[in-house]
Amino acid sequence: MPGLAIIGNCCADLYIPPHDPPPPGGIERIPRPRVELGGNGANTAVTAARLGVPTALAGVLGDDVFGGHLRELLTAEGIDLSLLLTRENCGAPVTLVLNDQAGERSFVHHGGSNDSWELPTAALAKPWEVFHMAAPELLGSFWPNPCLETARSVKSAGIELSLDVFVSQDNLEPDSDPAETHAPLLELADMVFPNEAEARAITGRDRLEDVLACLHGLGVTIAVIKRGDRGAVVSWDGQVEKIPAEKVTAIDTCGAGDNFVGGFLAGRINGLDPLECAKLGCELGTLCVQRKGSVTASSDRRKLDLLLERYGLG
Repeated sequence: MPGLAIIGNCCADLYIPPHDPPPPGGIERIPRPRVELGGNGANTAVTAARLGVPTALAGVLGDDVFGGHLRELLTAEGIDLSLLLTRENCGAPVTLVLNDQAGERSFVHHGGSNDSWELPTAALAKPWEVFHMAAPELLGSFWPNPCLETARSVKSAGIELSLDVFVSQDNLEPDSDPAETHAPLLELADMVFPNEAEARAITGRDRLEDVLACLHGLGVTIAVIKRGDRGAVVSWDGQVEKIPAEKVTAIDTCGAGDNFVGGFLAGRINGLDPLECAKLGCELGTLCVQRKGSVTASSDRRKLDLLLERYGLG
């Protein structure tokens, strides 16, 4: 029986190399594009599975060529897909990642099966050790009410509930209040993993100490703030620890936060304390940014084995 259940976006990331826009009716030849596994749920699941945690990814996925490719990739990672249902006549989520000559990126996204995402009933009937929600805000009509009902079911079953959020500062509606929207879910979550901007948005607080106090006041047991190249802050049982990130040259930051969470949850399920979990998470995030692709870097088995040995998980 898998110890970790994950729900969240599973997406095909299609990377288009830097190029000049062709003239109207013209064509511009480019180097070979890449199709990579992406999405918050898939990235987190792959990271945890590569660290040896029995992991299941639940939800729905379209039945087009991208959906089939994503299933093949996830199956090859040993992830349990018995709860990842197929939606017929529906495309899988796809993000077109465009790179210009200056290295700037822009994105074109097709929501596909995420736009009508739902959780299979059977996913709530299993005794998971941890049930992780990876950016449920991106899962179409599942957010917010069905997500909240799912969280209540998870908690009533005595399962530890983990939450990674997504709050886009660019797309906030004038009458939208992330703190009000997220409060009922935070009251149920045992662990949360926002980045700094998201943490401020979902609490309505500015200072780090006030953010953490708000999260714990709502009922969160372990609060982790991801801070990019500055590492992370983890707070639990009255303790607050700042974990620095190793200084490296970042090539691609896509998926670094998901790799962090996958590492943290792997440590948690293996009995590490929150500080050691956060350190392991930082190492996975740092590893991630040194290669192109959200889960490319963690495919290095030698480096993963060294991490497992270092944290006593081998």
